[in-house]
Amino acid sequence: MPPGAGRAVQAPTAAIQKIGRWSLQEIRDHFQGEFEKDIVAFWEKYGVDKQYGAYLRADRKTGTYPTTDKDLYSQGRILWIFSYLYNNFGRKPGHLEAARQGKEALVKHALLPDGHWGTLYARDWTMKQAFFDIYADIYMILGLAEYFKATGDEDARRLAVRTSYVANEMILSPSYQGQGHGPFYEPGIKRLGTWVHFLFPLTLLLQYKSEEGLEPIARMCVRNMIQYHWDRKDGFAYECLDHLYKPYPIDYLARFNDKFNYREAYISGWHSIQGAYKIMLEALRVKSREMFEDGLEFGYQIFKTHWKDSPPCGFYDFQDANELRQGKGIPSAADSAIYDFLLFALLAVEHTLSPRAMECFEKAYSCALSRPEGIFTGSLTLHEPRGVMLMIQILDRLIERRGRASGFLDTKSSA
Repeated sequence: MPPGAGRAVQAPTAAIQKIGRWSLQEIRDHFQGEFEKDIVAFWEKYGVDKQYGAYLRADRKTGTYPTTDKDLYSQGRILWIFSYLYNNFGRKPGHLEAARQGKEALVKHALLPDGHWGTLYARDWTMKQAFFDIYADIYMILGLAEYFKATGDEDARRLAVRTSYVANEMILSPSYQGQGHGPFYEPGIKRLGTWVHFLFPLTLLLQYKSEEGLEPIARMCVRNMIQYHWDRKDGFAYECLDHLYKPYPIDYLARFNDKFNYREAYISGWHSIQGAYKIMLEALRVKSREMFEDGLEFGYQIFKTHWKDSPPCGFYDFQDANELRQGKGIPSAADSAIYDFLLFALLAVEHTLSPRAMECFEKAYSCALSRPEGIFTGSLTLHEPRGVMLMIQILDRLIERRGRASGFLDTKSSA
C-alpha cells in the first residue's frame, strides 16, 4: 500500500486530565523523580572522564566501571545527553562544560581522516578498533547536532553534516554489511534499525538549521521504513531486507547465525516502535499530517503485534514472519525498550487524545511499574534518558494546555 493508506486517527476527546488511573501530574512526577536520580545525578557523578576526556559508563546498580573502554556508539549518545540537558533542563554551566570537553576530546582522538569515527578506544585513547560500526558515526551526528544547538558552534554542525554524508554513502554501498548491530550480514543488506537510528539525528540536525542536501536523506529514511520494511497488511516490519529491498526468504541461508535476533529473517519490535515515533517526530518537523498519521498507524500495529500483557509483560520478538503469523514470539530481555513503547504512546496521546493511544500508554506504564527494579539495564546511554526527557516535555505541554490535544492534526499539511 502507498504511504498514507489505511490511516487510523480517532476523533479526540475535548481534553484529558488522566491516563488510566493516573493524573498527568502523577505521571510527570514519576518521570521527574527518575530524571533527577537516575539521569542527572547518575551521569553527573559517573559519566565524565576528568582525566582523559569524553565519557565513561558505570554500572547503574553498583557504580563500578565494568570497562573503561570508550565505544563511539555510546560516546556520541552521552554527548547528546549533556547537550540536551543543557538545552532543555535549566541551561546549567556544568552540563555545557561536560558536553564541551567531550566534543573536543572526541574530535581530537576519534575522528578518522576518511570522515568516519573510530569504533573503540582504551580510556587513554589508544585505538582498539578503527571504523567498524556505522552507529558510531550516526550517534556522533546526534551528539554534534545537539551540541551545535547549545553553543552555536558552526564547526560542530558542519562536522555533523559531513558525517551524515559519509554515513549515508556507507549505508547505501552495495558492499555494506550492516555490522554494528550484530555481526556482518550479506552485502547490500538494508536494516530497519539503520533508518531508525539515522533519522532521529537528522531530524534534530535539520530542525536546528536547514541543510538542503540532507532533507532528501531524511525523507529516504522515512520512505524506506514506510514503503519497504512495513508490512501494513500483517501489521509488522521486516528488520532486514536484501539489496533489492525485498524480504529474505525463510530458508536455511537466513538462519546461519545461532543467535536468532541476528538472522536476516528476524522481526524486531524494538526497532519497529522506534521507527514509528521517529517518523512522527520527523512529521512534526516538516509539518506533514499524512506522515504523522502513517507513523501513528505503524506504531499502533506494532503495539498490537508485539506487546503482551500476560506475565512477563512486555514485548515479543519473532524469529521470522512465519512464526509471527503463528504467534510464536520470544519475550525480549531488553526491558529498556519499554521506554520507547511509552514514548510512542505518549506522543500519540499528545496529538490525538485517542482512547487507543491512552490504552497503549496504560499498558506500557503498568508494565514498567510492575518491575520492582525498574526497566533499566546497566548504564543506559540513550533509551532511558531520551524517553524520560522527551516524556517530561510532552507532559509539560499537555499540562500547560490543560489536557487538550496539540492541534497539529487539525492543520493543513505543508508536505
